[in-house]
Amino acid sequence: MNAPSGQYFFVSYSRADTTQQQKIVAELRGRGVNVWVDTENLVPGSPAWEREIERSIRGASGIIVLLSPDANNSEWVRREISFTEENDKRIFPVHIGGDENDSIPLRLSSHQRVDLRRNFSKGLDQLTDALKDHLGVTAVNKKIKAPAKKSFTLPSTANLKKFALPAGLVLIGLLCIGGIASVVRVVSNIDLPTKLTNTPPAPDITITPTEQPIANYPEPTGKIVFTCQVKGEEVCIVNPDGSDRRQLTDSPLASFNASLSPDGKKVVFVTIDGNNSEIYELDVASGKTKQLTGLKKYLGSPEISPDNKYIIFHYRSGNNTAIWIMDRDGSDPHEFYNESGKDAHDPTWSPDGSQILFALGKGENNKFYIMDFDGGEPKLVNDKIDSRGRSDWSNNLISFDQGDPFLHDVFLMNADGSDLHQVSQGNNSQGASLSPDGMWIAFTAYTADSKQNPATCEIFIMRVDGSDKRQLTDNNYCDYQPRWGN
Repeated sequence: MNAPSGQYFFVSYSRADTTQQQKIVAELRGRGVNVWVDTENLVPGSPAWEREIERSIRGASGIIVLLSPDANNSEWVRREISFTEENDKRIFPVHIGGDENDSIPLRLSSHQRVDLRRNFSKGLDQLTDALKDHLGVTAVNKKIKAPAKKSFTLPSTANLKKFALPAGLVLIGLLCIGGIASVVRVVSNIDLPTKLTNTPPAPDITITPTEQPIANYPEPTGKIVFTCQVKGEEVCIVNPDGSDRRQLTDSPLASFNASLSPDGKKVVFVTIDGNNSEIYELDVASGKTKQLTGLKKYLGSPEISPDNKYIIFHYRSGNNTAIWIMDRDGSDPHEFYNESGKDAHDPTWSPDGSQILFALGKGENNKFYIMDFDGGEPKLVNDKIDSRGRSDWSNNLISFDQGDPFLHDVFLMNADGSDLHQVSQGNNSQGASLSPDGMWIAFTAYTADSKQNPATCEIFIMRVDGSDKRQLTDNNYCDYQPRWGN
């Protein structure tokens, strides 16, 4: 979860280039260059993942961009480049595939770059020299407060070309909480306030206006668990009136993706250690924890079934994420659903436990599907949705968030996909979770500009009609990934 210690470089790449990315990362580390790679930590697209992307770019000495036709078409590569430029970080373009016209974005056409297509070893040597040289230059620049440049000079042995214009590209970003982190923590959530040209339209989606509070509306009950960035990621809990806020975990490792047991006495969550994450259980009253899994993979979004017999979660191996299930005590973990070429993730139970709702897609482009617990084919809920993936289900309502980077909003629909409508009104609202009675929504929103002030995300609740919005937390760090339970 955490970025590497010391100075490091962030690696930006397309998922289609993962094999080449892994080889390049291994070679750079063998040459003594410290790098950060997203998939070694979190599930792409999750709120935790998005927030970690943001933090890692901010903390990096520079960004290595692996250029290829797939990278040139990647929304996330474009976002990462834009976020890097906004934070005055050095960009190191590395050409790994395709020709100049289909691989080099306009914004990097004037940058010098390393070409690994013809002489991989020599190119890696040149890149390593440039990265190590930059670390020394950076130290000098800090002393004299010189502005950072967005290009870099290669050793004189490099024989590199500059080139002409490919297609123009758009802006990036995203975060919390789910989701962002979102992630897995997200996501978490890195968002930039630029509308992407490839954001899918959402016809027939209505915006519910904020209404006056209804008389005799039931007050919220139960508890809300969430991720709090006290000193890194920890699990916290709060009553829905904002009282009795407590930190439940205290670990040097990141803990997130928490949800409550049906009786509200236990919390299941994920703790990440290195490249793996495992599922743990915590007793709310005593604070005692125990490890439920030892799969040594990346696991995320655990949730206990309404009958308290099973735990559903997602399981990442290599470049694929699948839905898994296990007995309540952690025994008999096995695959529940997997689809080749897509990530199935962030599962949640129907209120009666007879069905599973989950996200299916890649990155931020996900649809929601419902599958019977007893098996069968998953069914698409609504084809107008394009979400990062975290959702919740209470009574006949499904909640989730979607929208442009840094401009997410909370949406609701019926379990059959009908009556899809927006509920929140801005503030980069995300990570929506319904109260057990289906009358309230807990979510993350920002109290200041979400791009410029990423630590201003707090936990809010509101009625399902969008009225009576209440802020539950107010800290100098980010609170996100709320999950409502009894």
